[in-house]
Amino acid sequence: MKRDLHSRRLFVLSIFFAALPFAFGLVRAVRTGYDLRYFWVALASLIGAIATISIGRAHIRTPIAVVTLVAGVFVIATLVAVLAATLIGTIFGMGIIAVASAFAFCFAVGGLLHLLARRPTF
Repeated sequence: MKRDLHSRRLFVLSIFFAALPFAFGLVRAVRTGYDLRYFWVALASLIGAIATISIGRAHIRTPIAVVTLVAGVFVIATLVAVLAATLIGTIFGMGIIAVASAFAFCFAVGGLLHLLARRPTF
């Protein structure tokens, strides 16, 4: 029973972290009235994170593999977010790297919590 409740809490917390970039996108859209670029960047980063976790999940056997997968999620999600931002016309610079890495960090933490909720023991 405790393990089940613990897994549910981790799962809900993983959803919270994965929703944060979209909340930032909503704040940006409301403040500017028209700028939806953060939504597209968050969506691209989410797709990169989901793809990385989907591919790497089958190879998890140790805690080190989990850390490696989460680091891979961070890198891939950041790269995909930067690519999406440049494709929609954002000028490449430190701002785009900061936003992309912040979004990727949220998805990496969400992915870690999701993996721990699904597979709490090794």
